[in-house]
Amino acid sequence: MVRIAIIDDDPSIVDVYSNMLTFFGYEPVAYTDPSEALTKIPLEEHLPSLILLDLMMTPLTGLQFLEKRRTIGRLKDIPVFIVSAWDVPDEDRRKYAGDFCEIVRKPVFPRDLAEMIRKTLEQ
Repeated sequence: MVRIAIIDDDPSIVDVYSNMLTFFGYEPVAYTDPSEALTKIPLEEHLPSLILLDLMMTPLTGLQFLEKRRTIGRLKDIPVFIVSAWDVPDEDRRKYAGDFCEIVRKPVFPRDLAEMIRKTLEQ
């Protein structure tokens, strides 16, 4: 089963995405603390195939997570979708262009997100 990490500091959002991913046949792995995700994901035997990442979190923002992720060998090649109600400013889009493959605006329809995930994983 394909594992997908959800990193969002809002437990209710994590629950919604976990249920959606399960419905579409994926195995969700959830983190409500981005710092914890940075330390725990690389230790997993089976890495996630994709990461769904919120922008506005504490103690790290999504962009800070992306920056720290660059230095962690087992994490840096996992595709990332930024999933956020906030837009990513053009300056940050350029700065982090190689660190994510999609920006998904909340709210997102489950089928649309599932289709984007499927297309990314097929590449």
